[in-house]
Amino acid sequence: MRELIQKTISLLKLRVKSNLELINQNQVKIKEILQEPNTSNRSVRFEQHYEINKSLLAENNDFINIQLTLINFLEKYKDSLFLDDNPPVIEIKKIRDENELFNLTVKGAIPFNEDHPLFNNKSFFIRLLKHYQDIEAYEKCQELIKLKKPGK
Repeated sequence: MRELIQKTISLLKLRVKSNLELINQNQVKIKEILQEPNTSNRSVRFEQHYEINKSLLAENNDFINIQLTLINFLEKYKDSLFLDDNPPVIEIKKIRDENELFNLTVKGAIPFNEDHPLFNNKSFFIRLLKHYQDIEAYEKCQELIKLKKPGK
């Protein structure tokens, strides 16, 4: 996934660069138009180039914001196995150490669901819930509680 995100960032950068080149070309045309006598035709052509540049600048702003979001995401989750392009295969059933299972679960390498080896272990569940409370990941707390509701 990391590679896909980095490719997306590169494509966005290329689009911004291409837009900037178009903006510069339009600026040259606008300068030429402004040298012409003041006519309604001149005003229409000026307005067309101005609107194109305005649209390209807005697009660049969006693309730059997406790039920043993706870069921040990569930085924030740089150690997450979720981003690995070739995540290691983990044989969950062979892991007996509760701390190792906890760490792998928190890192996202093992999903906490009905297939988790300690899904029915109340102390593990409480420890997991406390961890997410401590780091203020309240959405994750809600997901855990929802998983454990009666009828599930």
